[in-house]
Amino acid sequence: MDIDIVCRIPADHPALPGHFPGDPVVPGVVLLELVQRQAGALAGFRNGPTRWQRIKFQRPVRPEQPVRLKIDGGADGFAFRIETEDGQPIARGQCRRDALA
Repeated sequence: MDIDIVCRIPADHPALPGHFPGDPVVPGVVLLELVQRQAGALAGFRNGPTRWQRIKFQRPVRPEQPVRLKIDGGADGFAFRIETEDGQPIARGQCRRDALA
């Protein structure tokens, strides 16, 4: 399933106050959580242990900045891209379900 959705991280997100006070940047883990939540809601990606692979962050995201999530996959795994509204790359990678060792 292909997903293409625009999202924002709100300025009052609890991870932002300590992440560069006075010049906030959205932490990468917050972006990955957003991707995983949208993949679950819109592509049926199942909750549970996951393995993130080939993650590359290319530019920072500011609070309230619109970002476009592009997710391709399903219940067991997906590839993703995060872009600015005008198509500039922000991050990319893959995620898949992974059994606990």
